[in-house]
Amino acid sequence: MAASNSKTVTLVSSDEECFDIAESVAAQSITLRNTIEDCDGQIPLFNVTARVLIKVIDYLENHGGGGGDDEKKKKDDELVSGVPVKLLLEYLMAANYLNIDGLIDLVSKKIADSIAACNSVAEMRSLIGTESDFSPAEEANVVMENQWAFFNGN
Repeated sequence: MAASNSKTVTLVSSDEECFDIAESVAAQSITLRNTIEDCDGQIPLFNVTARVLIKVIDYLENHGGGGGDDEKKKKDDELVSGVPVKLLLEYLMAANYLNIDGLIDLVSKKIADSIAACNSVAEMRSLIGTESDFSPAEEANVVMENQWAFFNGN
């Protein structure tokens, strides 16, 4: 939390929850840094829900102060460990919206690792919650025409 003599800014999530953080912590986000100069102390974040904003603030606070690299890495790992990919995608959208490069990198790596661990297209679709754009017949045709891409060496 911010020291009593530090300036604070209030971030307001899309679901209207307020979070007070130190300006120096918020300023790690390029978007927030630019907005702080023009705001009256409250910054509405229309594209970020409270549950995601809490994690973004955790990340910013972890990287805004002291502590060694090992400690920061451990906290980063805790931030993304066990989080469903759909929620990680929300973290990624918030990090992109707020222009926080380190968080973008962290979440992108976790998502990429999760996708790389998939053994099939169906598993990957299930992981990210999407459906095929093709009918079963069209999909079978694509697989037949591109067998090299679907060969797994077994």
